[in-house]
Amino acid sequence: MKSLIIKLSLIAILTVACNSAMAVFTDSPLLQVLMHCDETVQDYWLITPDDNSSGREANEPVLDRTNPFDEEDINSDTVPTLMPDSPKGGSYFNFNYENGTNDSIYCNPGWLGGYNIVCEFSFRWLGLPTSVGQPGVPDDRYAALVCCGPWTVFLNSVNYASPHIALMIEQNYMYKSTATLESNTWYDVKVTVIWDEITISINGATETDTSAFSLLDKASPLTIGYDYRYTHPTLPGRGRFFYGDMDEIKIGIAPEPVTFGFIGLLGFLIIRRK
Repeated sequence: MKSLIIKLSLIAILTVACNSAMAVFTDSPLLQVLMHCDETVQDYWLITPDDNSSGREANEPVLDRTNPFDEEDINSDTVPTLMPDSPKGGSYFNFNYENGTNDSIYCNPGWLGGYNIVCEFSFRWLGLPTSVGQPGVPDDRYAALVCCGPWTVFLNSVNYASPHIALMIEQNYMYKSTATLESNTWYDVKVTVIWDEITISINGATETDTSAFSLLDKASPLTIGYDYRYTHPTLPGRGRFFYGDMDEIKIGIAPEPVTFGFIGLLGFLIIRRK
């Protein structure tokens, strides 16, 4: 009996480790971009390396390009600042809209598509989202954290209060986490969509939504730190920019639950054989 309990415990550990690792991420073929945010490299663009060590195609995160539809658009004023001493180890990126620049990262070629989503990152907010809503709706306050056509992860604040994490699907459906996020505090965030179920996890505390929505499998530009689709009707250039820090950004296709079951079964067979 004791032996069986040990085996089942090891299987659970294997499954949880594969499903919810929140520290420094490792690459897999299911990912579309993985940023450790530890360095920059000057090539045609200024980039931070995409960790594609699994052998998948690289998806270059570009720091000095803000127009996802113009490869000749290079703007050194939009580069987030590489900062030392990340709580994850190494460095992190500071996005500082408050200093008058629209800091952002554009991933080239961008979101490649998929019906399932995994989006994980470590971040802290330093300034509340700028009010860039429709005229007469001053409290429509969103800052885009990770943005693409089919879905966007936002920082949402209402009435100048502490913000929440929100997921928008196709600009038609919005799910907002109830967890309140305090300023100058690092959070580990994991947003997934699997089988039309949305899960938002913040420092391990999870909320789930199963309301009706439709996620399309289509490619699109992928940006970090601003919403490339949005321009305020009377304040051009305000594209829901983020003011804060980000590190360890992992974006790709979420493995379905059957995958976790297979991993657990494989672990059981290995243990039994030993």
